[in-house]
Amino acid sequence: MVPFFPISFLILGIFSLILHTFYVYSRFGVKDVPNERSLHDTVTKKSGGMFFIPVFLLSTLLCLLPPLQSIGSDLFPIRNEPWNLYLLLVGILVFSVLGFVDDLYHLTPKLRLILELGIVFFCLWGIQPNISFLGFGSIPSFVQILFLTIFLVFGINLVNFMDGMDWYLITTFTICFVSLSFILPDFYTKPNLGYSLYALLFVSMFGFIFYNFPKAKLFMGDSGSLALGFFGLVLPLLYQNKSNGIYWDVTDYFYLFPFFWIDGVTILIKRFFQKKHLFQAHREHLYQKLTETKLGKIGSLVVFSLLNVMVVCFHFLLKEFGFGKIAIFLILFAVSLLCYGIVWLSVTRKNLA
Repeated sequence: MVPFFPISFLILGIFSLILHTFYVYSRFGVKDVPNERSLHDTVTKKSGGMFFIPVFLLSTLLCLLPPLQSIGSDLFPIRNEPWNLYLLLVGILVFSVLGFVDDLYHLTPKLRLILELGIVFFCLWGIQPNISFLGFGSIPSFVQILFLTIFLVFGINLVNFMDGMDWYLITTFTICFVSLSFILPDFYTKPNLGYSLYALLFVSMFGFIFYNFPKAKLFMGDSGSLALGFFGLVLPLLYQNKSNGIYWDVTDYFYLFPFFWIDGVTILIKRFFQKKHLFQAHREHLYQKLTETKLGKIGSLVVFSLLNVMVVCFHFLLKEFGFGKIAIFLILFAVSLLCYGIVWLSVTRKNLA
């Protein structure tokens, strides 16, 4: 870690604000023109990810990579360091570029899907992650990589689909960091890698966070949402503690974005049975419907944030009371579905109108 890290953070945050300010008020840039599916009603700059992602990558290279050469695996529980971190950063960069090209030229869903599968497979093949499922391990390596490739591409696109409301992804990833601190406390506490990477990410995004607050003057676009999805889903796979036999469990992904998963998967299933195009933009997500009520964007943001925080708190309490992994997952999944159903009924019956 570089010396005087707080000062470095301050400089990085100011630089991010200046960079995003220049983009927001400049004449050039990618513009998002509102349509019938949009939650905004004015032309707004997008592709903010093409600014905060490079800032994050450069700051990571400057602040973290040189010291990794001298850090042992006992203090820094990352296998094959810094190779796995390089793969993470390369994947973030490639997804950001792919998203920016999609922002500009609107790639066909099939082409983008093929490219995403190839990128994720390549990164996972290099990382060679070890995962478990509800505490059960001993899964063949090739099966893990194949399953994770499909699952992560689905998750990355889900993050992209849900990038439709001001500050929604920002608050979701903040809660994700808190949740990770309970799931992998050794990895996501100071001065370990997870803490440092998330801290650098949030500071690099400071300018975007400032201009994305409702009513947003800047959207992140696919260049930001695809890269963030890759970062949030792949980072936990770098963790491994051989001495304690601790690996990343696939079901723990649920606790990162609980209502993100439920809302996204529910709408996809609904659209599938309605024979609607699964990759077409729409306004059927619950958070979108909530914005059309008297709660508005900020109210919808508060509701979903509180629901996600509730799952994080219950997860922590159930672990403290000694519940097993399977029991915790089933209880929280059922509670989350129930809460989601209650909010959905409240909206559809116009109780919040």
